[in-house]
Amino acid sequence: MPNDIYQSFIENDVEIITIPLNRTVFQPYQSLEREYDWIFFTSVNAVKYFDFAQLNNQASILAIGNQTALTLRDLGLNVDFQPKEGFSEGLVREWSSFVNHKQCVFWPHSHQARRVIYNALTRQGHTVLEQVIYRNEFYQEDQEKLRKLILNAPIDYVLFASPSSWESFFQTVEKFQQLPADFWSRLKIAAIGPVTARAIQKTQSVVIQPEVYDMPHLYECLLQEIKREE
Repeated sequence: MPNDIYQSFIENDVEIITIPLNRTVFQPYQSLEREYDWIFFTSVNAVKYFDFAQLNNQASILAIGNQTALTLRDLGLNVDFQPKEGFSEGLVREWSSFVNHKQCVFWPHSHQARRVIYNALTRQGHTVLEQVIYRNEFYQEDQEKLRKLILNAPIDYVLFASPSSWESFFQTVEKFQQLPADFWSRLKIAAIGPVTARAIQKTQSVVIQPEVYDMPHLYECLLQEIKREE
């Protein structure tokens, strides 16, 4: 959380509790030994766990999200294309309009990645090379922290940055036999973007969603919501 946002929460008497609902873990993989035209980095973690010895210096780079693009630039790499919309459907739509010929795309991602990019691009005749380079795990210690928090303290707002984090939260809560009666009715849920929101809305309502799909804007939207409630 940016320090200025954190200070704003403190100034508004907001207690912030952070519990990792999905920790990323390196997934061993074999190096790719093929040439490709584009490489798609769809998260900061994809950059973090990628073996850049595989990088084809002639390939163009796509990055989803401001933070992913910034992380790549900090490594001295140029980002050739960044979709305005920070989710897979937007990426496919915008990039497909940008390229003129069939391309070979290298896409390193997590084991839980949705199939939107692969399915859409292969239907269009592009070649997509995949590599699973990390996975998400909900650690037992984090599960216990969440259980204690829910049973011992009222929660007003909860923020989710991915569908998998929501699934970890919801599955844990659903196992409780002593869940406070007003738990869901009083809880206000914030989602980072439409993909996460759709996952949540299968069972619960989303109150907060920023127009720009990143954490700084999500925090800012939450802060504005809290101020309106005062």
